[in-house]
Amino acid sequence: MTGAQAPDFALVFLVRHGQAAVPDENGRYSSEKPVPLTDAGVRQAVDAAELLRGANIDAIVSSDMLRAQQTAQIIGDAVGVEVAWDRRLREVATGSLDGARLVDLERDHPRFVPWIRSGFRQGFSGAAGHFDARLRFPGGESVTDASERAVAAFREIAAAHLGGCVAVVSHSWVTSAILCHVLGLPVTEYFRFGLANAGVALVRVGGDGRGMLDGLNLAASLGVVAGGAVPQRVALGGDGR
Repeated sequence: MTGAQAPDFALVFLVRHGQAAVPDENGRYSSEKPVPLTDAGVRQAVDAAELLRGANIDAIVSSDMLRAQQTAQIIGDAVGVEVAWDRRLREVATGSLDGARLVDLERDHPRFVPWIRSGFRQGFSGAAGHFDARLRFPGGESVTDASERAVAAFREIAAAHLGGCVAVVSHSWVTSAILCHVLGLPVTEYFRFGLANAGVALVRVGGDGRGMLDGLNLAASLGVVAGGAVPQRVALGGDGR
């Protein structure tokens, strides 16, 4: 029946963390170091929390990285649910390149430039510009590696909440990899999901984590979806211009 929660599927809100303080004052990009939310990121997390306040959420499971922790705690406080932490939901481990600058990658590791251009900067990542899911960071992981641990966690969460509603707070590439699993796509297609900071996706899945996508970037403003590429209408002033 429409609107009813059936015991054969779980409703899962997949939430990307709010904007983080990256790059730092020296132009260094970090995925693994503890990076807090910016003031804008906090506001984005509050917007996501306001959206989720209207849902009867049974549980919240989050990556334990700082930016995800802060986002999840804002949501948990709003909906009155304690947050559980799962390291398997962490972002792709970037190994020895964590803290690199764009100029460093362009000079020494050109294959990793899309990590910044299509990852952090949310640039267009079509057939030629995306970060290859099979490319492993030196001393770290590939998107494919991270997908294996994250999808395992997601399947456990889905199976434990059949007939219920849960929020999973994580990171851009990990959430994209989970969406590939939900839809039965190979993880190499992860780049086809544009996830805004604090964007909320909604999926309905069975105990195997497979199912359907009901919404993407539900809590995000037009100023941040599509990497900020949506043209903004200029508000009319008092003189009609």
